Amino acid sequence: MHLKKHLIFIFAIVCVLGAIYFYALSDMFHPKQIASYENFTEMSEEFDATQEIAAAEKKYQSQLKPAGVIKGSGKVAINVIALTFDGMDSRGNMDAVLKIITDHKWHATFFVEGVNAARNATVIKNLQEEEQLIGNYSFVGISKAERMEPEALLEQFCRTQKILKILTGSEPKLFRLHDTRYLDHLLRSARACGLENAVESDTSVYVRRLADAEVMEKFISGIKPGMIVSIQMSRPVLIKFSPKKGPDKPAIDKKPTIQDKNTVQVKEVPTVEIVKTLCEKIKARGFTVVTVNMLAKLAADPETVNKNGDVVTSGKKENNN
Repeated sequence: MHLKKHLIFIFAIVCVLGAIYFYALSDMFHPKQIASYENFTEMSEEFDATQEIAAAEKKYQSQLKPAGVIKGSGKVAINVIALTFDGMDSRGNMDAVLKIITDHKWHATFFVEGVNAARNATVIKNLQEEEQLIGNYSFVGISKAERMEPEALLEQFCRTQKILKILTGSEPKLFRLHDTRYLDHLLRSARACGLENAVESDTSVYVRRLADAEVMEKFISGIKPGMIVSIQMSRPVLIKFSPKKGPDKPAIDKKPTIQDKNTVQVKEVPTVEIVKTLCEKIKARGFTVVTVNMLAKLAADPETVNKNGDVVTSGKKENNN
């Protein structure tokens, strides 16, 4: 009888310990935190950019010239476009998208958030190994960034620059921000962080919207040679602004009740399948995809194209510069 009680007691202890262990590890009870503007997700000391931010603040105050803006060009002599992927999706989806691009023997431009790059270092290294161009999409993927103060912009850019330099060995020279006007103070902030050019796309769409066949066809039909075509892989962080009462910084609006009025309710189609279909349709129209840097070269120097209409490169690996 005593043995039975002891066994029941031991079994109860094991159950309690098991429940505690499950609670400690399960995402069910510990949902992922949303990145905050004032208190960014904790990064390792390796990614600390305090010194870089301080140096960038001094450069900004020195009245240095602003970063340039790269736009699409109708001067390209062949059926070539630059395709950008803005923001990072899950690791599995990003790896699959990379394979689609490389299977077509294309080189695209991937603008990544610093916080997601740090969490998915393998994705960044894979992009680099496959000679894709990597750009700065700010630390958390902000939109309407022209409303932000230089101090906040420097932090967004510098944190991402530091992370990508550690992961790839060099800092990006290009950046892109969603739904943002590239005003002087923003371009000067970017230059202070080592970014030379902003990228302004000719057409942009959230990837999930392309699940609708009509939206897909309309989007494809609008693509012309020389365009910069951007696919949003993640939703940008919404910044909530209020009239200034002092030096307070804008806070991220994290209210789950806010709905995007532009969102189209479409059937569930895997993101990878959407990108695959998009790329097949782009190829069917005879387009070749190159990086933003290469598109700019083609517009400036038509001799980059040989007699067969193929893009001529040096054969050397294209880095993030």
